[in-house]
Amino acid sequence: MAGDLGSWPPTQATVLLEVLKKAGLEPEASRTREGIQVTVPDEQVDDANRILVANMDEIAQAARAPSAGRRRPRTEQPTSRQQRTARASSERPLPTQRLTRLGRPLGLFLVLLMLALLAPVGLRIPLLVFGVGAVIYLIGKQAQRDDGGGSD
Repeated sequence: MAGDLGSWPPTQATVLLEVLKKAGLEPEASRTREGIQVTVPDEQVDDANRILVANMDEIAQAARAPSAGRRRPRTEQPTSRQQRTARASSERPLPTQRLTRLGRPLGLFLVLLMLALLAPVGLRIPLLVFGVGAVIYLIGKQAQRDDGGGSD
């Protein structure tokens, strides 16, 4: 049976295998979905773990070093303020989208306002109160739908 040293990214697995071979151990590697699976014979597990810990800086450095064939051109990194602005604008709906969402409640309120103007004096206040309540309810339901919280 073989002792498992875990799954590693290819660059780190390469360095780990070299370090273990230099120490006289017999590591084996196999490719998996998670990366490169490194194993050693059971009797070498303790030595392999000790060597792994002793050379962790070298293995970690391999992860930070750019790959020879995969160099990406340097692009200007946006400042933190630019990142915050871009993130905030991507999460926030456009003004036209907000107005579109408020269209139905505002339309209902305008119709009720016109009815209140045409209604007798005694019905005006109840119509206006009902209109404001209906607008608040519709805006709340719309916000609930947009957040995905609950059903209609």
